[in-house]
Amino acid sequence: MEDTQKQTETVEVDAAVIDAVAEKAAASIKTPDTDEIAQKVADIIVEKTEKVEKKNVAEETAMPKKLDKGIGTLPKEIRFAKAVRAHLNKDAQTIAEYNAYAAKEWLDVSKANYQNVTTAADGGALVPDPEFIAEVERLTDDYGVASRMATVRRTDRDSVTLLSGTNEVSFTKTGEATAQNAQKLTYAAATAALEKYIATLVLTSEIAEDSAIDMFQDAANEIARARAKLFDQLVFTDSTHGLLSASLADAYKTQTVGAAITDLDADDLMNAMYKVVGSARRNGRFYMHPTVWNLLRQKKTGDGTNSAANYLFGGPGQAVTPSVDGVPVELVDIMPAVGDITANEEFAVFGDLSRVMIHVKRTLETKVFDSGVVKDAGGSDINLITQDSWAVRATLRAVPQTRFNGAFVIIGTGTVS
Repeated sequence: MEDTQKQTETVEVDAAVIDAVAEKAAASIKTPDTDEIAQKVADIIVEKTEKVEKKNVAEETAMPKKLDKGIGTLPKEIRFAKAVRAHLNKDAQTIAEYNAYAAKEWLDVSKANYQNVTTAADGGALVPDPEFIAEVERLTDDYGVASRMATVRRTDRDSVTLLSGTNEVSFTKTGEATAQNAQKLTYAAATAALEKYIATLVLTSEIAEDSAIDMFQDAANEIARARAKLFDQLVFTDSTHGLLSASLADAYKTQTVGAAITDLDADDLMNAMYKVVGSARRNGRFYMHPTVWNLLRQKKTGDGTNSAANYLFGGPGQAVTPSVDGVPVELVDIMPAVGDITANEEFAVFGDLSRVMIHVKRTLETKVFDSGVVKDAGGSDINLITQDSWAVRATLRAVPQTRFNGAFVIIGTGTVS
């Protein structure tokens, strides 16, 4: 056998060969453009983010978009004051800019059924800042009871129909293989037209010229107070819809306290509380005028002239939260006061106010005017031109409806009806 010998040979590769190989390899490999890839990733992220933001704006927060420059960058109070001043001074350029801003801001809001507004012609009426309306909405709950405790439902209709159950399903004793008749729920339909209400606030041009922020807040406060007061009146004392209305009292359970308001005591309120069904009692509250609660606060054990007598609801030096038997008492300014309560008169309510639904057509529709004639609280005419004034007009449409009469007890003197 012939041995095979392995032979090795050293090959030297000069620089020219290395460069040629490197050039060939580079031509065959496509290097990714990192800038291009980064841009594509950024575009995808932006697209995803925009979709989320648009959804949040339209369906959840309903907050208007902000302008990047011009009047949209100003604080809401100063922006509102600047627009009013422009209106008073016939500054057509600023009015046009503000109207354009308002139209842009209301675009997303109107899609969410928050408000339905149109921009008036220059020199006519201005549509106030969307944040002005939002501030009124927020303050209404701070000032009122009904707007906070009742169920508020937005609608775009002039009348509403509410279905209320008229029967209950019950179990029937039966034997094996014995047929039983089926039961069905029946409903009564009640239709109510939304009623129109207007509040007009008049301010002199000096206030508009001398203030920037207070004017915005003062106007919002006053309109919010008026709106909260209206809701309280509609729910409690309105002659047509109010819980204390004489025409409606027979529809609810009643509790008499005696011949006069001075006969009222905690026993009367506890008797009223246990007349409603359990579901209404668990969420129920007492609603009365502050002076009626004050009358209860001064009730004492034993002889009222005895210095050692104890206050039933805590002494004057104690921080007492209004409540009876652990149930909160809500103080409502528009309900009958002690000095106005006569014999055979309803003055307080116990119940679950969430069973009352306030139908509101969208929200406030507001405009600012500097010309025309309005009437003051006394019925006298105010000429906005000759008296150098301007007015904010707020319009709303609303009607309350009680969804379950058994959730309320009307408390009154003598015969409650």
